[in-house]
Amino acid sequence: MLSSIYLTGGTIEHNELVSQGAEFDWRSIAMNKLRKYGLKVVNPLEFAYSELAALEQLEGIELINDTTELKVKRALDLIDQCDALLANLHRPSYAAAMEIFYAHRTGKMVTVVGNSPFSPWVLSHSQARFGDIDLAINYLLEEQPHASPLLFALNYESNIAERYEQFPSAGEPDYQFVGGELPILVLAPHATAYWREGEFQEPDTYTGSLAALLHRTSGCHALSTNYCCVADPCFYLETPFRRALADIVKTGQVGLVVMLVGASWHQAPGLQLYTAGPSQSVNDDYMNRLRISLSALEPVATESFDHLHRPLVDFVAEELAVPLVVVKMHKRYRMPRLQPEGFRCIAEKLTDFVSEAGIELMRDRC
Repeated sequence: MLSSIYLTGGTIEHNELVSQGAEFDWRSIAMNKLRKYGLKVVNPLEFAYSELAALEQLEGIELINDTTELKVKRALDLIDQCDALLANLHRPSYAAAMEIFYAHRTGKMVTVVGNSPFSPWVLSHSQARFGDIDLAINYLLEEQPHASPLLFALNYESNIAERYEQFPSAGEPDYQFVGGELPILVLAPHATAYWREGEFQEPDTYTGSLAALLHRTSGCHALSTNYCCVADPCFYLETPFRRALADIVKTGQVGLVVMLVGASWHQAPGLQLYTAGPSQSVNDDYMNRLRISLSALEPVATESFDHLHRPLVDFVAEELAVPLVVVKMHKRYRMPRLQPEGFRCIAEKLTDFVSEAGIELMRDRC
């Protein structure tokens, strides 16, 4: 089972995107798709060597050999930290060939994209070879379906943690949407840090990982923040997250919204539920079913609700006219590394609920 992949090789165009008049580096395609499935992707091009280049300019040409050795050592160290390597050989390079050789010799899984016939060296130093980048990515993802929920969540959170307090680049959204088959949308509006009324707020850790895990296990839609938000998506409605949410629901492919938020250490009880929507009977039905399921873990509170979430809740229930269930979870249910049993149980209960409710909604629409 894979957890991290190193990318090497030149640049190729993605056929589908090129046909639309856009040119994208294959690395971006691979990173975006693999990371959605909880894999950590190491792109050596993201590691700048500006300090080394500056030294070369200051000290002269004699430093070139030293900095070159440092760059090679850095690349080998990164490969050592991964358990697989994805190489693009459409434009062969000495660096990619050497990295393939090193990765194979150190026991890494090597997957190659290139033109056939492949040389005997490539054949003997790789486990799989493809002519198309999408086929290679899909092959790597096939290693993931049986990954445990805990490992998936740990890998996913490790990736998103790097962006907890980082704002997106210009033109890039601060959220991530993954489409599914079930007509249920799981939200994680506080998966990363955010600002509210001038105050910096810590993320509700592992809510984004749990939303991604529910997409993976049940086939639902998932929308979560993946960069620091300049405005709390729950408290302010003029945000990119809220606009994306509205666009998704208005497609008619969503019959229920489940919002995952976190509670801090000092808050009690450990599990709280709240529902809203155009039909009180439907709200009560969802509330009772999920409350009974979660009560196997501990008593579930349904009387109170955090007013700071109210703007987004009212927007979904009243303006979008879709039933919504808010699940507020204590920190102890969001610590898969230290308290794995609690996270496993909450993930299983929510998966069962989302799967059952989603199948019923699909049946009603037939």
